[in-house]
Amino acid sequence: MGWGKFVICPSRVVARHMKENFGVPEEKIVIISRWVDLNKFKFSDYSQRQRSNTIVSVGRISPSKGYQYLIEGFKKVVRVNPFLKLQIIGSADKSKLKYYNYLKSLVNRFSLNHNVQFLGFWPDIENILKNARMLVAPSVIEESFGRVVIEAFGSGVPVIATKVGGFAEIIEHGKDGLLIEAASSSAIADAIIKILNEPAYAKSLVQNAYEKAVTRYTMQKCLIETEKVYRETLTLKRILVIKISSLGDLILSLPSLKALKEDSGNSQLSILTLKKYCPLLYGCPYLDEIITVDGNYKSIKNILNLSKDLRRKSFDYIIDFQNSRTSHLISCLSLPKESFGYRLRWGRLLTKSIKYNRNDSPLVSQERILQFLGVKFKEKKLIFWDKPDESKITLPDGNLIGINISASLRWESKRWPAKHIVNLIELINKNLPSYKVVLIGDNAAKRLAQMIENSLNGHLINLCSKTTLANLASVIKKLSIFITPDTATLHLASCLNIPTIALFGPTDPKRHTVESKNLYIFCKNLECSFCYKPQCKLKESNVCMQKITPQEVFTKIKEIIKKPCEY
Repeated sequence: MGWGKFVICPSRVVARHMKENFGVPEEKIVIISRWVDLNKFKFSDYSQRQRSNTIVSVGRISPSKGYQYLIEGFKKVVRVNPFLKLQIIGSADKSKLKYYNYLKSLVNRFSLNHNVQFLGFWPDIENILKNARMLVAPSVIEESFGRVVIEAFGSGVPVIATKVGGFAEIIEHGKDGLLIEAASSSAIADAIIKILNEPAYAKSLVQNAYEKAVTRYTMQKCLIETEKVYRETLTLKRILVIKISSLGDLILSLPSLKALKEDSGNSQLSILTLKKYCPLLYGCPYLDEIITVDGNYKSIKNILNLSKDLRRKSFDYIIDFQNSRTSHLISCLSLPKESFGYRLRWGRLLTKSIKYNRNDSPLVSQERILQFLGVKFKEKKLIFWDKPDESKITLPDGNLIGINISASLRWESKRWPAKHIVNLIELINKNLPSYKVVLIGDNAAKRLAQMIENSLNGHLINLCSKTTLANLASVIKKLSIFITPDTATLHLASCLNIPTIALFGPTDPKRHTVESKNLYIFCKNLECSFCYKPQCKLKESNVCMQKITPQEVFTKIKEIIKKPCEY
């Protein structure tokens, strides 16, 4: 039942049951109440019912219906009005015959043989309610809805029901019915006597209940709401983008998220990524949901559990930007209508795949996959949204030049030498006194940043290990110029249109950057260029990065200062 695009539940109690026992996601659940045919159940004013001595209870003969408490309570009521009749309408299957006989024995023991009747199955409940003084629903378990309550509302019959399940969702106590504690014979007796003794109160309950039935529980209203769900099912597209790592690649995928959201019509767009990247995506206007995994997501057990959860979400399309064996397997096991990606590794597990071109830039590479859904970029550029400034870091007003001194721990070969960073800062301090240098880096760069700060006698702002993904964009946005190796901050700065000097060594900038008028790339063409080795194999370590001199970077800084930023 939970595999549909939507799951219609008649009440909140059923919705909770579907979530807790079948794992149905909240966003798939639609609550549409049952209805009453008002042409079939004719309303009659309570003043006409006062002449009736019949109290009815409708439901199969089962311990869950709480009939023993009703009979015990009715015994007390008969003492006040010995002419009252209790009609119990409902059949008992073979497994419940013992309970049925027990109820009969109670009737005999309380000498209620002339007052209590078991009428068995009754096909036309409208005729039962037509002559009823009131309806009592004494269930002791959560009812999924309680249609007989709505039928009583439509007929003008006062209702007493236990405060369980759907009953409590339908009835507003004291306004259109009475809600009582379950498994309490005294509560049942008191409620019946109250309605018998207060006809004006009973009349107001009936009138309010009928108005509720007319406005909320008609067949026409249910039809309209159900039709709306079916139309939504036909038009809604649930799309999942898989981009688990790395952070830089996740930032590069933001234009794809925007294009998907804008071009896919009525869609719900989700992304699957690492939990630690979540803060960067908070508030993203192109996403409806962020699904996260921990770093150990590649284990078979975690893949199976994750795929099981994704299946429940009934995705129409999965776009696999990760293009790894693990992501292709997750895409396959999640059973979408279609899945798209590159014909890499286990790409045959996707329903549609294309050959990978190593020379494609990031957005061209993504657009090739998006074209399966007919989605194209209106403009091939990086984007970011207006995110509230969550930074608790205070930076001075004025001109700030940011330098990212770290790359990822794995990619030592991407780092620009510390001596070059020191020399560049000395050139800035000496020749651009109106500019202040800000060091940015992760926790692993904290020690290196302290060494740089000490060698310059503190003539800089050291933010290494002080920024987080939640506030990094706010910090970078305040910079006039940003210098960084090939890492995630490079792409984030480009998204924010900050003039960025990118320092490339072991990786090819054509494959990892998006062209921008505010992006300036330094890269040396050597015999070993673009080796894609996290550790340099040469005697002179990181020679490709060492070849980028502080003087040429400083010259570019001066050029940038002289011309306005282009957006």
